[in-house]
Amino acid sequence: MGFRRGFKAEANKHATELRKELGRQPHEALCPWDLANHLDIPVLALSNFSAVEPAAVSILFNGSQDEFSAVSVFRGRKRLIVHNDAHHKHRQAANLAHELSHAILLHPPTPPFNENGERNYSDKIKEFEDEANWLGPALLISEEAALHIATKEITIAHASQIYNASEQLIRMRLNVTGAMKRASFYRRK
Repeated sequence: MGFRRGFKAEANKHATELRKELGRQPHEALCPWDLANHLDIPVLALSNFSAVEPAAVSILFNGSQDEFSAVSVFRGRKRLIVHNDAHHKHRQAANLAHELSHAILLHPPTPPFNENGERNYSDKIKEFEDEANWLGPALLISEEAALHIATKEITIAHASQIYNASEQLIRMRLNVTGAMKRASFYRRK
């Protein structure tokens, strides 16, 4: 996965600046629902559609949870997000952070299916998804948050509770930021 030059630094800058706009310190937790509200992006739970489409919602809730996490829906230039509220709260946060990343990065709407009715995996869509897959976790665990976790020696389980993120996401962000090595270096000084 090759990002455009400077993208990772840009992602951390977004994570830091958005925390500042929300009145939080760079290392503090960021609630994606608060961020969606701040960005004026409505968020609807899939369960809201139970009365209108009970069979479809039932399938997505019970049989095919991995088939649907979240989606950005457009009406003109206005965006809203529908997310699967049957998922664990940490996954819901990650799903929402991913969709918010598309908005923050100003990714335009793209057709979900190609002309053959198959899932659209064009190079441009792959690029958008890769960027959102990087920025989403960075929003939840900024570089400063990863360093805070490492320097304060907060356990992964406790960090998961503090940041409303899965332990797997916490570990990934600690690894990609080099937080554990950096914290170890600071402690040796």
